[in-house]
Amino acid sequence: MDTLKEKVFHQITRNFQLMATEVFMQLDLLKQMMDDNSRSELYTTFNNNELIIDSLEVKMRTEVINTIVLYTPRATNLRIIISYYDIIAYLERIGDLALNVANFLKKIAIRETIFNQYRQELEEMLMIATKMTKNSIQAVIDGEVKLAKEMIEMDEQVDELFHRISHKLPKLHSGQSYSKQEMTDILSINSMIYNIERIADNSTNIGEAAIYLMEGANIRHLDHQNDADALLANDTNH
Repeated sequence: MDTLKEKVFHQITRNFQLMATEVFMQLDLLKQMMDDNSRSELYTTFNNNELIIDSLEVKMRTEVINTIVLYTPRATNLRIIISYYDIIAYLERIGDLALNVANFLKKIAIRETIFNQYRQELEEMLMIATKMTKNSIQAVIDGEVKLAKEMIEMDEQVDELFHRISHKLPKLHSGQSYSKQEMTDILSINSMIYNIERIADNSTNIGEAAIYLMEGANIRHLDHQNDADALLANDTNH
């Protein structure tokens, strides 16, 4: 394990932290874009960061697979490796979703009335999703189960904002005439909240993977598993 940890785990962890840093930068850039989406340099930086994220994701997946093939790790070490494999996928997905938000945000007239009707809620939604992402990664790096569980509970706040905005959009704008730009704004806002909500969901997945990494407890779909166990027991009794 010492050789494995020194030669492989250190490299995986290092690249994971680099990838996380790039994703954090993307989420911070989104906040800047909500303030001013006319700055072309922000989108250039965003696209360059996305290339780095994709490259690191491919590199780490290869490292994980090679670790399994070359070292045939035991159960505990294999759990760690598989957890990282899942977390890498979730983190890369957050990068993709952030890119989607940036592309929709680029289309919006952020100084006009429609966007400003939702600005505060959008900024709050993005802020919570960003905090969730950062806390989930910090939980992985520091081995903090409590932080992971607290982060998972934050997902309800993002869901609440998602449903609030998604209900408000048709209520306020149905049956009215709008310009092409105004329709673009409405549709883009709807797409943005979906992608931000998915960022929060993937952060939750990272938190759950972190708990599995540290405790070996799989809490994903726990309620569904309990329901399935109950149904299986009922079928067995009959």
